[in-house]
Amino acid sequence: MNVNLIEELLSFIISGAIQGSIYSLLALGFSLVYGVGGILNQAHGAFYVIATYLMYVFIKDVAGLGFILGIIFGLGITTIIGGLMYLLLIKPLKESHVGVVIVTFAFAFFIEQIVGILVDKIYHKIPDYFLYFGVDPEYFTVLGVDIQYQSLIIIIVAIVLVVLTTIFIKKSKLGKSIRAVAQDSEAAELMGINVDKILAYTLMISAFLAGVAAIINGPLGTVAPHIGWPILINSFAIVVLGGLGSLPGSVIGAFILAFASKFTDSFIDPIFGALIPIVVIVVMLVIRPRGLFGKKEIK
Repeated sequence: MNVNLIEELLSFIISGAIQGSIYSLLALGFSLVYGVGGILNQAHGAFYVIATYLMYVFIKDVAGLGFILGIIFGLGITTIIGGLMYLLLIKPLKESHVGVVIVTFAFAFFIEQIVGILVDKIYHKIPDYFLYFGVDPEYFTVLGVDIQYQSLIIIIVAIVLVVLTTIFIKKSKLGKSIRAVAQDSEAAELMGINVDKILAYTLMISAFLAGVAAIINGPLGTVAPHIGWPILINSFAIVVLGGLGSLPGSVIGAFILAFASKFTDSFIDPIFGALIPIVVIVVMLVIRPRGLFGKKEIK
């Protein structure tokens, strides 16, 4: 087989795995919120924006302690905002699905505008985290393909978090309460479960996962106030593909969409890559609204 073809295929597989890892974290949180509370959170991409810019602010001029504080404060504040958003914006409107969609969309737009006002430039670059640990060189080579150490962080962290989230939902006391609310919120309430508290915790988990995706993915590209919208569209496309409310479907759908987009970018034309999520949404809603792994009826 041609050496260049091997390198090209390996590069495609690696880039698809990296993108799929990021998508899986984003889609997992988005799907969890919908599966538990039936909430189509239009502000999901805003969590990504918030975590990214908090991280940028903390590490842009300092290393060492600033880097660690950037992770702690970026994830912590983003997670808290997720809970507050439910209590202040979603809870008063939770009986109105349209109201929830509108208010979360308004929040996402607000975050985009306020970040644009407060930050001095439109595009920023977050340094590779390995620079803080003195790793040299920044890349390592496999079969002629240069791979960033940052890419390893993404894949490893995504695998660990997906596994831990699954275990947490299945085994922990809070996870069992989340599953009970997802199955029947009224019955869960009769059993003494505080449904609003569970939904707030669910939004916090979703915000945390989006924040982790932002922090580990930040150094691989530039960040800007509007990046939350592509995040939202991709997350929505993935959960529609995998099945709204299906956590395994979200992870599988994340890698399907990632490899489809990378295949389009690498072997067809990058200009068509942005159309993949929209095509997925339209086609799946028309031919199989419940997605590949979704149930016929989702509460």
